[in-house]
Amino acid sequence: MTARAEPELPPDAPAALPYRLRWRPRGERPGAHPARGEGGDGTFRGLLPLIARPDPRRIDLRASLRDPFEAIHVRTFAPRRAMTVAVLADVSASMAFDGVREATAELAATLAASAVAGGDAFALLAADAEARDDIDLPASRRRGMAQEVRARLLSAPFTGRSAGGLGDAAARLPQRRCLVFLVSDFLLPADDLTALLDTLWRHDVVPVVLRDSRAEGDLPAFGLIEARDAETGGRRLVFMRPSLRERWRVEARNRITTLEDLFAGRGLGAFHLSDRFDADALADFLAHR
Repeated sequence: MTARAEPELPPDAPAALPYRLRWRPRGERPGAHPARGEGGDGTFRGLLPLIARPDPRRIDLRASLRDPFEAIHVRTFAPRRAMTVAVLADVSASMAFDGVREATAELAATLAASAVAGGDAFALLAADAEARDDIDLPASRRRGMAQEVRARLLSAPFTGRSAGGLGDAAARLPQRRCLVFLVSDFLLPADDLTALLDTLWRHDVVPVVLRDSRAEGDLPAFGLIEARDAETGGRRLVFMRPSLRERWRVEARNRITTLEDLFAGRGLGAFHLSDRFDADALADFLAHR
């Protein structure tokens, strides 16, 4: 038997990361994930009498000949199946803040490369105030997905003043359960976020919280700074002082704590991406989720 050749990746393709599921997918397409049901391939599960599993193709002659009661045994297997990985991305204006768009693009491209390398399909869905058809990519296993995902996210305008369309975009996900990475800075009302998570109830959701250290108070103790509203683009001068900086930091910590509590209440663990995309940190998170 010859070894299967690994597919050649384009030189600018991001490295593929391993990920595991907390559930067993259904479907017929062979893949890398332990699945529900019985199969003729996959991981060897054990032996059963032929009368319990009437599949003569799987008769184990050696085990049958060793049986002192002359029972016929068949091998049973736990099938391995493919599924769909999706990125549901907030592309409102706040996501165009310095470095956030680039981090989102690298994250999504890495997940696309990882899915395709593992035999899974990958889909990209995006929204600001409305679902963004110009960015969406339907589920596919084709080569080059990672480069296309990166290009779309880096070139598309991020100008919407809200992320209210994420619910409509989520409704476009496949009906069968997917691994969905919900990528946002989560600067949206709590009621809207709750409704969005309700829409995603059938899927395995990984919130990815985009954070910027400067927006959370990593600023000088004294001095004039120019603050910009990420959604509207409005600018104003602010005189920074220690008390204001500390208040800024407290509010940022409280916001993150509120988010974590909301996710934890639904059994979700969030990956926090601060300032730049770190592939090693994502790999560690996926290995232990």
